[in-house]
Amino acid sequence: MSSRTASELAEKMRAMVRRECAAILRALASLHRVHLSIHRARKSIRHLRALLSLVDYGLAEAAAIDRVLERLGDSLSTLRDAHVIIATAETLAASDTSKQWQPAIDRLVQRRDALVQRSLARDIDFHRRRAAVERAARQLDDMAWARVKPKDIQQRLAHSSRRVAKAETRAKADPTTQNLHRWRRRVRKLRMQIEALSEIAPEIVQNAVKESASKKLKELHRLSDQLGALRDEQMLRNVLRRMSDLPHYGEIALQLREQLALRESKLVKRAVVTLDRRPRGNLNCA
Repeated sequence: MSSRTASELAEKMRAMVRRECAAILRALASLHRVHLSIHRARKSIRHLRALLSLVDYGLAEAAAIDRVLERLGDSLSTLRDAHVIIATAETLAASDTSKQWQPAIDRLVQRRDALVQRSLARDIDFHRRRAAVERAARQLDDMAWARVKPKDIQQRLAHSSRRVAKAETRAKADPTTQNLHRWRRRVRKLRMQIEALSEIAPEIVQNAVKESASKKLKELHRLSDQLGALRDEQMLRNVLRRMSDLPHYGEIALQLREQLALRESKLVKRAVVTLDRRPRGNLNCA
């Protein structure tokens, strides 16, 4: 790749980072539908962090900014998770003609609304969070993007792929909640990186993916959705354990356990996802 093309890639990366920062700020400033705003903010934070992990090899300051973004995302995760598990419970309740899930759903809605109210009371209109994003956006804009090299980005993409394969192998060998969660996060990051690079540097994706990039993305999307659904059901199970006084608790807990076992069984039987088809030896290593 020529120096001119490399410079163009750096500017495209900077422009995409600016776009994601702006998206986070728009989401946090729009509280008319607060749960949708939180979802959009967290989604853009994840996109931004996935981008930064492609350039942290050449831009050391990216790692410090990433830690700020990680804390910001974590500060919104409880609110988002509280909303998501309601949708998960409603999905499980769809086939429940006896309405055994309704008391649990009502309790989960009360819990979610209380969490949002407390969070907004501590950070009115998410002012502190927006200020943190504005600072991070300025720092990101000032980074020496010209140091970004296409070969480094391609190496980081390959690194992400290997991490997915390792996490998948570990999760299948020992499907603990932690291992499955690690697998999900790495799949999601790789998917977001390929999506971003398909827009601004498709030649890098083509060099890394030995098949259709769109086919690989569909595969990653399906896997990410399956792992995400498993994670949502695990979170619902954990919250419901603290609500054992609910009517019909035993019945809904049994339904949820059966659903989790079925989903986990399907996941551990699937093939390993990787971009690099060369043998890499034992993937059980850390």
